[in-house]
Amino acid sequence: MPSVTGAYEVLLDLTNDTRDFVSVQLLRDYGRNTASAVVLGPGETITLVLDAGSIYSYAVKTHTKVANITARTWRDTRCNVSRLFTSPSCHPANPAPASPTQGITVDRLWRDFRFCVANEA
Repeated sequence: MPSVTGAYEVLLDLTNDTRDFVSVQLLRDYGRNTASAVVLGPGETITLVLDAGSIYSYAVKTHTKVANITARTWRDTRCNVSRLFTSPSCHPANPAPASPTQGITVDRLWRDFRFCVANEA
């Protein structure tokens, strides 16, 4: 007998465990719309609310290093930013091993030497 399925939301916690500021931006807007970027100071966390199983793409940048990531998770997930630059994936909040369909996948690591200085006027 078929069962009824409904959409549900999951939480993605990105924690800046580095000593530097980090920006998180939707990948489709990267470099074009700075209003859509979030800057995390050292020790700060952002919680993103995602639809379970949906695919989201982000650019995470620190200094000149950029990680293009894909988030597709079915449960609440925590990820330290430093792991994005050293490991291909982050694991779900549950210590079970992660596969690309359960967490975060780093699609590309690259360098971006552009920078922006905000005007505080």
